[in-house]
Amino acid sequence: MARGVTSESSNSPESDPDSDFSSVLSRKTSPTPPAENSAPSVEPFEGTKRERKLSDNDNDNKSKGSECSQSQKKDVSNEEPSHQEHLQNTGEMCITGVQRVVITVRIDDFQAIRATDLTLGLRRIPAGFHVVIKIDGTEYQTTNKPVHADQAVVEWNEHILLPCEPSSTVWVSVYASFELGPMLCHGEDLRTFEISVGELVDRSEKSHPIVFQPKQGEVISPCTSLFMTLEQRLSDENDTAVRPLTTLKSRDMDALALKTDAGHRLLARYRRTQNNGDLDQSIKHFERASDLCPEDHPCRPAALFNLATAKFIHCQANGTYLDLDIPINLLQDALYLRPTGHPDRPVTQLHLAIVLLSCFKKRRFEGDAHAAAELLSDVLFICHADSHIHRAAFLAFKTFARHPAGNTAAKHIEQERPAASMLPLSPTQFVDRAKQCLHIDDSRALDEVISLHYNALGYYNAMHNCRGQLLCNLGTMLHTRFQRQGNGEDLDQAIPLLSEALALSPVGHTHRSSTLNNLAVSLSSRFDHQGNDEDLDQAIALLREALVLCPVGHTHWSGALNNLATRLFSRFRHRGHVEDLDEAIALQREALALHPVGHADRYMPLNNLATQLSSRFKHRGNDEDLDETIALYREALALCPVGHTGRSVPLHNLANGLSARFDHRGNDEDLDEAISFHREALALCPVAYRQWSGALNDLANQLSTRFEHRGNDEDLDEAITLYREALALRPVGHTDRHIDRPLSLTYLANALSDHFHHRGNDQDLDEAIALLREALVLCPVGHTYRSSSLNTLAVSLSTRYHHQGNDEDLDEAVVLQREALALRPIGHTHRSAALNNLATQLSSRFDHRGNDEDLDETISLYREALALQPVGHTHRPASLNNLANQLSMRFHHRDNSEDLDEAITLHNEELALCPVGHTDRSIALDSLANRLSTRFEHRSNDKDLDDAIVLHREALALRPVGHANRSASLNNLSARLSTRFEQQGNDKDLDEAVTLLREALVLCPVGHTNRPASLHNLVNQLSTRFHHRRNGEDLTESRENLRCALTLLTEHDPRQLEIHASLATIYLLFHDDQSRIDSTSSDEDTDNLNTAMTYLKAAVNVIPGGLLSRLTLAVDAASCALHSGDVCRAVELLEQGRTIIWTQMTRLRTPLDSLQDRGDHTVALTKKFRDLSSLLDKPAASHPEGTPRVNVEAEETRYRRLVQDWNGTIEEIRKINGFSRFLLPPLFSNLQDAARDGPIVVLIASESSCNAIIIPHQQPPTSIQLPANFEKLTRLVLALREAVQKDAGPKGKQPALIKGLRELWEVVVRPVVEKLGGFARRGSRIWWCPTSLFNFLPLHAAGEYRANGESLSQQYVSSYTPSLTALVRARRSHDKSLSVSFVAIGQDCPAGAEFTLDAVEPELELVRSLLPQTVSFTKVTSVDATKSRALHALRDNTWLHFACHGTQNYDEPFNSAFLMRDQPLSLLDITQMDLSLHSFAFLSACETAVGAFSTPDEVIHLAAGLQFAGVKSVVGTLWKVNDNTVQRLVEAFYKNMCGDGTMNSKRAARALHRAVQLLACDKDIPLDQRIVFVHIGV
Repeated sequence: MARGVTSESSNSPESDPDSDFSSVLSRKTSPTPPAENSAPSVEPFEGTKRERKLSDNDNDNKSKGSECSQSQKKDVSNEEPSHQEHLQNTGEMCITGVQRVVITVRIDDFQAIRATDLTLGLRRIPAGFHVVIKIDGTEYQTTNKPVHADQAVVEWNEHILLPCEPSSTVWVSVYASFELGPMLCHGEDLRTFEISVGELVDRSEKSHPIVFQPKQGEVISPCTSLFMTLEQRLSDENDTAVRPLTTLKSRDMDALALKTDAGHRLLARYRRTQNNGDLDQSIKHFERASDLCPEDHPCRPAALFNLATAKFIHCQANGTYLDLDIPINLLQDALYLRPTGHPDRPVTQLHLAIVLLSCFKKRRFEGDAHAAAELLSDVLFICHADSHIHRAAFLAFKTFARHPAGNTAAKHIEQERPAASMLPLSPTQFVDRAKQCLHIDDSRALDEVISLHYNALGYYNAMHNCRGQLLCNLGTMLHTRFQRQGNGEDLDQAIPLLSEALALSPVGHTHRSSTLNNLAVSLSSRFDHQGNDEDLDQAIALLREALVLCPVGHTHWSGALNNLATRLFSRFRHRGHVEDLDEAIALQREALALHPVGHADRYMPLNNLATQLSSRFKHRGNDEDLDETIALYREALALCPVGHTGRSVPLHNLANGLSARFDHRGNDEDLDEAISFHREALALCPVAYRQWSGALNDLANQLSTRFEHRGNDEDLDEAITLYREALALRPVGHTDRHIDRPLSLTYLANALSDHFHHRGNDQDLDEAIALLREALVLCPVGHTYRSSSLNTLAVSLSTRYHHQGNDEDLDEAVVLQREALALRPIGHTHRSAALNNLATQLSSRFDHRGNDEDLDETISLYREALALQPVGHTHRPASLNNLANQLSMRFHHRDNSEDLDEAITLHNEELALCPVGHTDRSIALDSLANRLSTRFEHRSNDKDLDDAIVLHREALALRPVGHANRSASLNNLSARLSTRFEQQGNDKDLDEAVTLLREALVLCPVGHTNRPASLHNLVNQLSTRFHHRRNGEDLTESRENLRCALTLLTEHDPRQLEIHASLATIYLLFHDDQSRIDSTSSDEDTDNLNTAMTYLKAAVNVIPGGLLSRLTLAVDAASCALHSGDVCRAVELLEQGRTIIWTQMTRLRTPLDSLQDRGDHTVALTKKFRDLSSLLDKPAASHPEGTPRVNVEAEETRYRRLVQDWNGTIEEIRKINGFSRFLLPPLFSNLQDAARDGPIVVLIASESSCNAIIIPHQQPPTSIQLPANFEKLTRLVLALREAVQKDAGPKGKQPALIKGLRELWEVVVRPVVEKLGGFARRGSRIWWCPTSLFNFLPLHAAGEYRANGESLSQQYVSSYTPSLTALVRARRSHDKSLSVSFVAIGQDCPAGAEFTLDAVEPELELVRSLLPQTVSFTKVTSVDATKSRALHALRDNTWLHFACHGTQNYDEPFNSAFLMRDQPLSLLDITQMDLSLHSFAFLSACETAVGAFSTPDEVIHLAAGLQFAGVKSVVGTLWKVNDNTVQRLVEAFYKNMCGDGTMNSKRAARALHRAVQLLACDKDIPLDQRIVFVHIGV
């Protein structure tokens, strides 16, 4: 696959060509669209020299004038008579969506008054708001109500009487008060105007509010509009209820209120004009008011508070900080008079804390800081989080905590740095310092400017004109620091600051456009960082508004178009909604049209449009988009001719576009040109240039792609060299950018991984993993790219697992992917990818261990990933494909047709989403074709196969010569044609299959990674054609191709298994057909059988023995040995490759008594071996539902380490003299001892031949070629299964069963019996050891079944054994016991049973009556027969009789079980017991001696399990058994077994033989019931 990097773009802060670390996972990155002017801006404050901002949203420093409506009235405020309120009609000025306060007042008419934006521009923290209406000298005042910062509506439901005369004048005033009670005065006058009752009625009817302009000298002023609604009342209505809430007459206004009002008015004017005279006069008025309030006056705390506020402002303005004790003392006195529970106590605490903090900053008395912190904590605890007081307290606390002086009350956050002045910088200085930090990457300077801004917020508070700009610039600085340092907290703090700044920039405000852009940029960054959809949606909404504020023709219309297009493009990449992409492209086209050819800024929109068209090509596969992308990039390059300083950027972009076209069309010229451009770009970057390492990586990526395409070692070697050079430029501790070194580490690791795949050098893979581990360390918890780093390391560990088979690598990969997924919670933009990555690793682990939980979890993860990619999402087709593939795998595992049908449905949807021309259509075609082919194999519907071939042909047509995936398409179509040939025998299909594979081989030249596989595929088809036509040239070519493939594989390559096995098969074919083949030269191996044997032995050595049973190599190896005449070796190979699970279990229980006599060292070894064996032999740890997967996986890792220690201990034991073959596969000389009591007949069924081997005790073994083949045996097994399931005919006849037993006699048993005469006398015992399909045949019952006909039971007593080793062990440990403890376990009504076994109790009593009196008999039955009780009985007794329901689980054979009252007693439970002292078990239950068809040579059933657990002799059943048969056979069996009063388990076979013969005389018992019981063991 190709590797790309993020393209550079001038003026973009994200232009580093290798900045996108997460893209390394896909080995190819897309250019990040350069965003024109998308960085947040720094706003200049009002009144300062205007400088160009960093965004395109600059406006002239002008406010639009507005015409006054006819309803303008003279301002009656006695504060500033010249300042009139400007009233406008709502048709011109009404603004929706702003905060509103609703006041309801009753007059002669019903009147509702709504006042908007009461807190906008207010420069003190208000306690509440109220309205005063003056009518004919009478004042009506509403209730004083507090307002939360985010409160949408506040209502006053009160009544005020107005005169009915329309010409009557009403004076209306809106006030902000600074105490909730008792009130000294009205407070600060926000708006005052006069209006007639008639005009109020007119406005009420027309719903026209009164709209105010900002006061003179202000950008914004509190209360922007007022709206009154009147309802006329009838004269006869009861008016007594309509009373004023408060009536204040002017004569009641005492001197206290007058002085306080005057103080507030002058203080407000000072805040606007900064006239110190106003401040001094304000203080005098507040002092006089305070003098008028003696100690016990209810208004004294308010008077003290007002005076303290003015005094504190005076200290700040004049720098007289020594006088701060005055406001502190005043506020402390006020606080004392406002005890806990007083409504004005919190605001008093807040102001006292602020003054104390100012005092601390100068005097450094920690007591001041502690007291302030305590006060602020109380305020934060008491006040509502949305109140103005709470927010001010929170900001004061945060500001102080961040101040360089440090907050000693908060653990002394920093040491104080000397400050030039307690006053903040001037507005101009703030702008200059902020801009300087944006242009210079100095972290200390940036931290200092941010700290200064936070400090300034305490001065430029909610009432200050400059607060909005200060908030905006602080937000910009925090965003900049996030971009440079990656701390998400900075981003989280920037966004609320910018949101507040936006609230202070309403529609029409000069800086609203730039503030919208800044907030949108920060929200976009947080979306990129955290993946929250709401952030991205809000950013787009803000940018849409910003675009509206820049109408067509505006200077910055192009920038606004680009910014919105960029975020829409981001949302498309996140959600895959093509509407966003189309809109983004349309906006970019419009932006490009505004920059015609010759325009100085045309380059940027060219680049951006090309990037988005490239993405649409990837989504829809439209060639026109790709070609236009490249054309645009070429034009962009032409704008940067040779010698241009920015030429390297378009070179990179054009190279990436050409690389994408190469991936799509496979045109080598595009790839070569891309590499050429990357070389030129690299040459343009001086070695010391900051982007040099990125340029090195870009070129290396494309060289790596060309290596994957052509297999040229030089390209890969050069790529690795370049990656190493790039990494050297980013040494440990590299701080240029926090992601550079991890990125370079990852690039180099990927290339080394490719090198490993190509040459098989383990050192490359180990180095790659080491590099990725270092990259992960550099991305600690909390790092933006940790999730990506976890994934990349997991993929490489998975690769090493597949190569070396170390389970720890696979488990670690799963753990890493789980952590990566946890870092991408629900809602994260990359959660879908993390779900897919974890699913991939779990799927690999399922392939290795077959754990159903892994497969089911894989499917669940893919389902969740699919749900995150709804219809229309760009990645939905790939997600459909992933889920479908796993469902197909589960179908193969469990044979559930629903899974296969769902998979096909998903693939059909995938194909529909990839129409003609779509980039991924060929993949969708192949996937659907493969599933249809699977369904054909399952249901044999020819239409599925034909449809699959049609789909594969279309896929191949979409991958012309030169396409990277043409070889895969050739192989797929060839496989389907081969299948159809096997079904229909059409030579054309086979010839075409061979032709396709020859072309596929040409596309994998020497050195190509896939050449060995391609050679092997061709061999398979040539071998098929040889079988069909017997053309020796096909066979010879097959042999040469396999030899070539073998030389291309490394020592540990698992594919050696298939090659060795195939070579063995080819040489067997040479042997069988040698007379017809004349192409074998004399210098070739002449003994084809010996050569075949050599290759099969090599195949056995390549893989662990546990895989032999699945691959039938054991029987194939034995068959090959028989062909070469080595019968003894054939037997050894069978024992080595069969019953692997049982053998492993018994190895853990090997006695070591003789080893301990060799000295202290051997005693320690013995103990170590026994301890490890005991640990491994314990039941697997049970994990209750809800146990974390990490805990389960840790337990699995611990188990595997125990196995490694156990194997190491065995190796030490083998070094001791006399123990060199300890636990090694036995030699034939050892195995022959199994025939001590009678010959053993081993039956071998392989594809090449069916054979029997007779093994006598002391004579050489004899091999017999049976007149059967694998296909015939398969039909016979199926026929007998169907025959047994059929009910007997009218006279008890079972003709189908008889027919099958006759065929079994003729093709298997008779040839053996004819040879047995030389080894065993008539009537003696023989043992059958079947393999493969022979395991499912009732060999003991074979016969002619006609009058005077022959049968096996007439001549020999038959027993079975799963393996020779099992029989040797049973014979060795068999001791005749003097005392017999016998338990009979019966359960007639187990949990979940559909019917009751009425014969259980009588059967157990019958057994009791037939046993000798000397036997210690125990019966466990009915409610006592639970799983736990049965396990105890098994442990405590050496003779067993089960009478219960039995079940064989074919899918999970170790879950086969005896059904007890509460839970099943499973085969797994039995295998975990040591029954080595047990003699006999009679299993009177159904299906206790039939194994699983999926693993026939493992012989996993209840009877075999008991024998391997240690029971010497077992009687079991092959299928279901009825009660009548059991009763009669049990009686006959035990009479023959112990009729003479002695108990000997070696009698079991003969006792069963005689009992069955007795039943044969009873024609009422069906044949299938007469032959259902078998004997296993000694």
